[in-house]
Amino acid sequence: MSARRVHIDTDPGIDDLLALALAFASPELDVRGITTVAGNAALPIVTANARRFCALAGKDVPLGVGASAPLALTPIDAAHFHGRDGRRGAPLPKVDDAELAPARDVLRKSLVSEGVEAVIALGPLTNVATLASEDPRLFANAEVLWMGGTLGAGNVTAKAEYNAYADPRALRILLRSGVRLRIVGLEVTSKIELAGADVAAHAFPDTARGRALEALLRGLCDAQKALTGEDRALLHDPSAITAAAAPDWFSFAAKALEVCDREGAERGRIRARSDGAPVAWAVDARSADVRGSFLERITRWAGEDGA
Repeated sequence: MSARRVHIDTDPGIDDLLALALAFASPELDVRGITTVAGNAALPIVTANARRFCALAGKDVPLGVGASAPLALTPIDAAHFHGRDGRRGAPLPKVDDAELAPARDVLRKSLVSEGVEAVIALGPLTNVATLASEDPRLFANAEVLWMGGTLGAGNVTAKAEYNAYADPRALRILLRSGVRLRIVGLEVTSKIELAGADVAAHAFPDTARGRALEALLRGLCDAQKALTGEDRALLHDPSAITAAAAPDWFSFAAKALEVCDREGAERGRIRARSDGAPVAWAVDARSADVRGSFLERITRWAGEDGA
C-alpha cells in the first residue's frame, strides 16, 4: 500500500517539531509540502525552526512562508510556553538564508500538482482558510485534518483552545467553506501524554536527531510543569499526525459547529449547533497505542541519523 501524500501547515513550536519528526518517521505518510504560519511564535521564528528541522531530517521538502498575523483580532503568541526561539533551546542545525515561496503557492501546488490527500494543520488555520476562501474546489480531493479546538475547557482561556483562539475568523471561514474537515481537539489530545519520569528515563540514540528530540521532549515537560505544575508532555500535534497515519486508532462523530470570532471572553469558543455542515470531531483515541507508537517511531528515526 502506497504512502498517503500529505501537506503540513505548522507553527513550530515544540510539539510541532515533534510532530514533524513523527511524520518523517511514519511510513504511512509522504510529506509533499510544508507551510508556516505565525502562532506559537512570530513568523520568522517558526519558519526558521521548520527549515532547520528539515535540515536535521535531511528532507528537501518544498517550504512556504505564510501568514504573519490572524485574519482578524489581536495577534498572540505562546513564547511563555515554547520559549522565545519556539523550541526552548533544543539544538537544530543552522541553515543559510533563503528566499521562500509564499505559503499560498506551496499549498496550492501540494493540492493541485502533488495530489495530497490531507492537509494536516497544526496551528492557526490562517493559511488554509485564505486559500479555501479563494477557491474551495482546490480541496476537492483532500481533507483538512486540524489539531485544535475544544467543546469543553480551554488551554488559553477557560473556553478556548490556543489554535482556535489565535485565529477564530479563519476557523469560521473553514467551517462554512464546504472543505472536508476532521478535527482532533483537546478532549482527545489532553489524554495522550508522556510522564516526565518516562521522558527522563528514555534513552534516545546519541545522534543529532536524538539529542534534538530529547531536548524537545524535556522542554515540553518543563513548559507544562512551569504552566500547571504537572511534569508531563502532552502530545497535541503528534496526535494529529497519528490520526493521518493510523485513522483507525481514533473515533469521530459528525458535529455541526460554530465559533466566536469576536474579541472578549468568548473569543475562540466552539459550540455545537443543530444545523449546518458537519465536520468529523474526534471523540476518543487509543491513547496507549498513539503514545507508544510515537515514542518508538521517533526513537528509531533518531537512530537512522549517523551524525
